[in-house]
Amino acid sequence: MMDDDFYRTLQNLLSHMESSQTTEDDYHHKTDADVQLHQLSISDLSAQILDVSRSSNMQWLEVHPDTLELIKKTLEPKLSSKFSPSKLVSGELAYPIQTQKPRYLKDFDKINIFLHKEFQVKIPSHRYLKLQEERQKLPTWEMRDQIISTLNNHNVVIICGMTGCGKTTQVPQFILDDALKSETFNANIVCTQPRRISAMSIAERVAQERDERVGRVVGYQIRLDAELSLFTRLLFCTTGIVLRRLEDDPLLEGVSHMIVDEVHERSEQSDFLLLVLKKLLRRHSHLKVILMSATIDARLFSDYFNKCPVIEIPGKTYSVKQFFLEDIIEKTNYRLDYGSDYAKRDSLPFDYHLMYQKRELPLELRPDAYLNEDELQSRYEKHRRQTVSTLARMDLDCINYELIIHLLEWIVNGEHKDLLEDGAILVFLPGIQEIQNTFEMLQASREFSKENYAIIPLHSSYSSEEQKMVFRPTARGMRKIVLATNIAETSVTINDVVFVVDTGVMKEKRYDPEKGMLSLDLIRVSKTNAIQRMGRAGRVQAGVCFHMFTSHMYQHELRDHPKPEIQRNSLEQVVIRTKILPIFRKYNAQKVLRSLINPPAPESVEQAVDFLKHLGALDSASELTALGYHLGSLPVDVRIGKLMLYGTIFRCLDATLTIAATISFKSPFIIPFKKKEEAAEKKKEFETNNSDILTMLQAYKTWWLSRAARDYHFCKKNYLSYKALEMIKTLKQQYVENLSDIGFIRKGIKTRDVQSQSSYISDGVWEITGPEVNVNNENMELLSALLVAALYPNIIEIVPQATNLSGSGERVSRTKFKTEKGEYVDIHPSSVNFQHYFKIGSFLVYHEKVKTKKVYIRDCSLVSKFSLLMFAGGKITITGSSENIIVKIDDMIMFKVRTIETAALLKSLRSKLDQLLSDKISQPDMDLIRCSDSESIINCIVQIISDPRMSAKDYVEEVEDFC
Repeated sequence: MMDDDFYRTLQNLLSHMESSQTTEDDYHHKTDADVQLHQLSISDLSAQILDVSRSSNMQWLEVHPDTLELIKKTLEPKLSSKFSPSKLVSGELAYPIQTQKPRYLKDFDKINIFLHKEFQVKIPSHRYLKLQEERQKLPTWEMRDQIISTLNNHNVVIICGMTGCGKTTQVPQFILDDALKSETFNANIVCTQPRRISAMSIAERVAQERDERVGRVVGYQIRLDAELSLFTRLLFCTTGIVLRRLEDDPLLEGVSHMIVDEVHERSEQSDFLLLVLKKLLRRHSHLKVILMSATIDARLFSDYFNKCPVIEIPGKTYSVKQFFLEDIIEKTNYRLDYGSDYAKRDSLPFDYHLMYQKRELPLELRPDAYLNEDELQSRYEKHRRQTVSTLARMDLDCINYELIIHLLEWIVNGEHKDLLEDGAILVFLPGIQEIQNTFEMLQASREFSKENYAIIPLHSSYSSEEQKMVFRPTARGMRKIVLATNIAETSVTINDVVFVVDTGVMKEKRYDPEKGMLSLDLIRVSKTNAIQRMGRAGRVQAGVCFHMFTSHMYQHELRDHPKPEIQRNSLEQVVIRTKILPIFRKYNAQKVLRSLINPPAPESVEQAVDFLKHLGALDSASELTALGYHLGSLPVDVRIGKLMLYGTIFRCLDATLTIAATISFKSPFIIPFKKKEEAAEKKKEFETNNSDILTMLQAYKTWWLSRAARDYHFCKKNYLSYKALEMIKTLKQQYVENLSDIGFIRKGIKTRDVQSQSSYISDGVWEITGPEVNVNNENMELLSALLVAALYPNIIEIVPQATNLSGSGERVSRTKFKTEKGEYVDIHPSSVNFQHYFKIGSFLVYHEKVKTKKVYIRDCSLVSKFSLLMFAGGKITITGSSENIIVKIDDMIMFKVRTIETAALLKSLRSKLDQLLSDKISQPDMDLIRCSDSESIINCIVQIISDPRMSAKDYVEEVEDFC
């Protein structure tokens, strides 16, 4: 507890500092004597404090007198500037997005009359009738009257139909056609799609079927791109666009029909949108909601919407022949050598005994991977022994690139009279790295290096223009091979695709509470995914699908449906969304998320709320801050988003974007088998500031300098992954567009603009963003400090541990690493800090925590105590007594200081910084560089962080055999 004298002294000093925020007019009314009295009062008050004695269980924060003078000078009132930012609420922070609210348009009714008359003229035209003949061939056409009738009598309808039945393109048109019969129609249809490419391609297809150009009656809207007009009455858009619209238009004014397509994917956004729509239906009685999917648990969704009707669309337009792994091996005569990289290891997987020791499954249910050759022959008795022998040797858990190439060669050159000869090929792969691997192997092969093949990669990270390349017809004599992730799984029709190769794996976002971060894990697809992939081959003609997993795996091992993303994801973004949307703003996040169709665990919601408070995205009352609003607008993990914003403010943007991309993806360092020591030595050559993350930054920067020479050789020599570095570059360039989109840097910058500035010595980020936001790129102490802002509360403190020496009564001081929750951990052997000895009382910030034989922290960085005071989230308090002055952060991190003036100055500087950051984040276009108050605060903090006397470097010393 504080003693009374200490408390009064602290309150007086802090009140004096607050009163120093004087306007220019007030200052002119003060005499010189008043100013001197004010300065003397601080000295007199600080002189009242007695010297304090050291405490054995708390570390000192030593602040040099010059540093205190710098802080006092920075906090003095400025005569030259008078800055008082306007207070904003979160609803005012959004940059307006293009919305479609025709009810509010003065000429809405006139336009509808015009559209009705235009449509009546078009109906009998020969060209239009010809297009309708194609529509009428689709199975969905037969259900047209039933769909319209059901919609007229119910607010919510579920429509299920096999891939290729035409529901995505036809159901919205049925509603529009029915509305256009009347000149007083009131239809305004919005159809959500899970991906940008789907929204664009479907809009173009529907517009074509209606004999018009996209952007008129039929339009689309995706992030940073739109084709719509005052005439648009059918809009295809991504789910995120609707959620953004709800921020300013909570009742979806003007929308008559909301179609949510591909609900089977169970994305976080689509599940959350269903929750919004369910609540909205109580207020918007005229809104019609249609849920559509090829594969869906219809009863689950029907019950969620009060047992709404379900319409099943039978059949599909074209048949698809289906083959599994055992059939592929048989048909192509594929053989696998024992020494192959794709062969099964000698021993069974580690989890074999865990799976079957406690519960013995019948032989017919055991996975293929755990059967011997005779057992497999019994299971696949119709296949040749040679086929079964290959299957028995194969590692079924890895992607067999050799078999992919072999199968593609067989498709284009093999004898298969029972199958089609020509047609494009679509290969499903889990991620961009696997796409790159396959692309390079195709380019290196004798067959596919020929000029008559167009090999086109397709990934969500590519621009809209790059994605559209898959739809373009190839020249005569050319054969298209598309290498895609599950972006091509739903609502994307590539007309010339006849063959589909399904590797049976995908990357799924999962939240690991131990690491505290999202990860992309390689997993088996569900049956729903497999069916969707197969359907891509039968869109406009009969097709063939090759599944690279066995029929037994399909029947007995694959999940029926994917696990809802909201149950396997971190919830920070969705909690922020509950705070942004007006419809939920007055409720707490726990109550809102309990109403989801498959709600997450309550403890996961609580964990997300607590984390957002530490991050500064929510205040102590769980209300959204300005920072929280912008983090909700960035399509990245909230920690990475905060690092990006702070990098802009502290003028080290290029470096922080590299760090953000590295944290998002993975380390560029690789550790080859049997070469761990050599790889570790090479990694040490890049070591920077006792930081794994800054070491990765240094490797990336050095790699760019090597690109003018032989960069592949550079990567091989230094044990760096070229593909990982390329991916970091791609993510970094995209982040520039994200920051531009929310106004933190010059608006209007696109990823392609950054790429156009790229050269052999730069990735284009510095050139496109300019020098003003990059002057501190080389300040490693500052970058370490900003890691605190992004990763807090992932902090460990080095604490003493007394150990008895064997054979004597003496004790030697050793150290342990303690997390903010009191857990003891170890630094991972792969860290550059593994064999460093850190002094007691020093701190490290870390990226993730992993558990193997021990609990390890990965990607850690040494940070100074001053960095913690300035950037650790939470509240700073001063406590103790005149003999024991303590500065605390969130009651988790505590330091002793020499005088109460030091404590008060540090607290006041932090308060000034917090206010400045809040103002900037509330007003992204606010120019900190040309505002003397804000510039002086930032410069003061950067100068102190960069001061060797405040550095963390004194906290470490080398010990060769330390462990």
